[in-house]
Amino acid sequence: MRFRYKVLMINIILLSIAVGAIGFLMIDKNFSLAFDTQIKNAVLENNLVQSSIEYELLSVINSTPSQIGRTLPDIGTRVHNGMMTSDAAIYIRYNDTLVYNSDNRSVPESIFEDLSVGSKNYIICREDSTYQIYVTSINTINGKNLCVITNSDVTEAYDMMQHQIQYFKILLIIILCICSIMMYFVSTLLTRPMEKLNVVTDSFAGGDYTVRADIRQQDEIGQLAEKFNGMAAAVAHHMDELHAMVKQREQFVADFTHEIKTPMTSIIGYADMIRSKELSRQRQIMAANYIFSEGKRLEAMSRKLFDLIYLGQHEIILNHVYAVRLAEEVAGSMSPLMEQKQLTLNLSMEPAVISGDRELLKTALINLLDNARKASPEKAEILLKGVVTPEGGYRISVTDHGIGMSPEDAKRICDEFYMIDKSRSRKEGGAGLGMSLVSIIVTKHHANLNIISELGMGTTIEITFSSYKEEASIDAEE
Repeated sequence: MRFRYKVLMINIILLSIAVGAIGFLMIDKNFSLAFDTQIKNAVLENNLVQSSIEYELLSVINSTPSQIGRTLPDIGTRVHNGMMTSDAAIYIRYNDTLVYNSDNRSVPESIFEDLSVGSKNYIICREDSTYQIYVTSINTINGKNLCVITNSDVTEAYDMMQHQIQYFKILLIIILCICSIMMYFVSTLLTRPMEKLNVVTDSFAGGDYTVRADIRQQDEIGQLAEKFNGMAAAVAHHMDELHAMVKQREQFVADFTHEIKTPMTSIIGYADMIRSKELSRQRQIMAANYIFSEGKRLEAMSRKLFDLIYLGQHEIILNHVYAVRLAEEVAGSMSPLMEQKQLTLNLSMEPAVISGDRELLKTALINLLDNARKASPEKAEILLKGVVTPEGGYRISVTDHGIGMSPEDAKRICDEFYMIDKSRSRKEGGAGLGMSLVSIIVTKHHANLNIISELGMGTTIEITFSSYKEEASIDAEE
């Protein structure tokens, strides 16, 4: 069942119960008031009849008390004819004997139960299609009980109640019909935003991640639509990331296949040349050098791939790393390669202790310096610098004055197997994995990597740590 019909049914049921309860209470109250009035009138009528009969008996009691029983029928007739209407009746019972009956009806015996002198009883009986009220009073005359019973027709009160019930039923049906029509349109209006949201949800579930709910209401449905739009935006963002990741993985496989194909082709070709042909000593050495250099490139590639995979799956342990000592060790490791191109490596490190993995940070800086070496002309200068930032962090940067990068290359430089100048990189033994490894190492240290470069002007790559400690405080702790 649709939600609008559920709302409609529930409202109709609740409205029926509420209106029915109100109608019942009102009808019951009206009937009670009318019935109380009938009872009061019947009791008052009985009082008047009793008073009249007792007044008529006074002369008999004073003259001939023994004739009371004989004169009561005549007295009852005179009182009935003088005071009662045609639909009312009088019954007189003297000494437990009914001596007068104005309409030949039988008086219910239950009316005399628990009747005491000076009190009154009344009962209501249904006779045929009418309702009759019997009121009795008792008094002692000449040592004997005198009961005066009056009868009145109270059917009018019951008829009025039945008429009110019938009228209320008709009125209730009319009200429910009108309210049902109104509530149907109201529920349709209220649930229309939910139907829109349902359509949007179906479209979203069908793969259309650009669809959004256009519901501008300041209520719970509007809040739900707003949260749905937020969820849809988040899902769309994650889907874009997944697509980008899948594309990146596909590109990674393609690049890896291409990168490994080139050295393998050279190795197989030169190995086959050595195996199948008679070569001079010089050509054998040349072929062996090609095989050796391509094998070393494959080895370096596999080592960096292993580091990438390992770092992606494991967390690192952070220890105290002295920035100055780290820079000196890196400079010592890179010194032979720098001398090959007559490059000058300058150090400018402010003393500081950072939290990190010493070997991984050393690997990152060696990769950065090696990239700076490859991009720099001979006899150029490279600067390895460490400074305390105004924000309370520590920044290590590598600056060269080489060929630089375009903004597009700077954005993709950390992608696996991405090389700006593939021929030069392969010649230098690169595989396009160094900056990817640097990026992962920086991320594992919760640091920030920033690349500043301009074509023909050089490149500066910065690694910024959020905090550091003074060397003196670390030495004191140790």
